[in-house]
Amino acid sequence: MCLQPPTRVAVDTIFEASDEDNSGDIDEEEFTKIMIVLFSQITSRIGAYYAILILLVPYLISGTLAFLDLIGVDTALIALDRGVWDRYAPQVLQDLFDKIPDSVWETLPDTLIGIFMMMFVIPMAWDYMDIFFQNVAQKTHMVIKKEKESIQSDNK
Repeated sequence: MCLQPPTRVAVDTIFEASDEDNSGDIDEEEFTKIMIVLFSQITSRIGAYYAILILLVPYLISGTLAFLDLIGVDTALIALDRGVWDRYAPQVLQDLFDKIPDSVWETLPDTLIGIFMMMFVIPMAWDYMDIFFQNVAQKTHMVIKKEKESIQSDNK
């Protein structure tokens, strides 16, 4: 689910729900309420982004690396490096890889897992947040609509 601008119908619905005095126009106070509702989603996104970035990513990276170490991936890669790479890789590639500092190879797993997290986990979290806020907006709209209908029926 990609975040898209609201449709004309959605915008009309928001404005109708915010038009408390049923004037057909939005005054400054009503407009302020609309902006608070719309920007609360952005604020939640920013908060979720930093929460995932600061709290979740480091633990997932270290946990993934510990799991890979536990199942012996590191040992298997070293054995593969000694047996296959030295014998079959073209000398040009071996020379190129020898020029890359060891610090790059040491941080590569962290970097790759971090990239994976940024490409998949954060967008998934945003999708769930979007769905949540859409459901909240729909429920709020239904409550406001029922209240307006109740007020109109009481006035008759």
